[in-house]
Amino acid sequence: MPKATIPKVKPAFDAAAIDERIKRLAAEIRAEAGDGEVFLLCILKGAAVFCADLMRSIPGQVGYGFIDVVRDIADTEIATALEIDFLSHTELAGRDVYVLKDVVTTGVIENYLLSQLRMHDPASLRLVALLDRPNLRTVDVVTDHRAFEVGDGTFVGYGLEQDTRFGNLPYIGRL
Repeated sequence: MPKATIPKVKPAFDAAAIDERIKRLAAEIRAEAGDGEVFLLCILKGAAVFCADLMRSIPGQVGYGFIDVVRDIADTEIATALEIDFLSHTELAGRDVYVLKDVVTTGVIENYLLSQLRMHDPASLRLVALLDRPNLRTVDVVTDHRAFEVGDGTFVGYGLEQDTRFGNLPYIGRL
């Protein structure tokens, strides 16, 4: 049986660049939130590594929770979110909530999710992207913070997987 071809990963952002950017992003978020609690709501599963590093880099009180968005067609113009699952019972009312997403592309899922989360009456609600692709938006959604802006391509590493591979890479690469 022939071996499957493993695609070559071309580094886009090395571990040092990611670490530096996460620290700057943490400082931006803390400055914006003031002395109050920052609540990170991580969209699984691609943003988990991003969440862990960002959470450890924000000084002061930081809470976190996880959310899973089940969809029928992943992040396309016709995608529909079928279900939102809070994986920890989390009260959002009155909190400064930062929704962490691995890659924001069309904005369809994020737009739907943010509108649903607003119904939980957070004090503030902001979208934070590890990778942002604003040139590919099909709906009007803005990332309030982003680690990196990228163009076309498939990105892997630092928690981003392709067919359950490459998520453990300490850098972000492009296939």
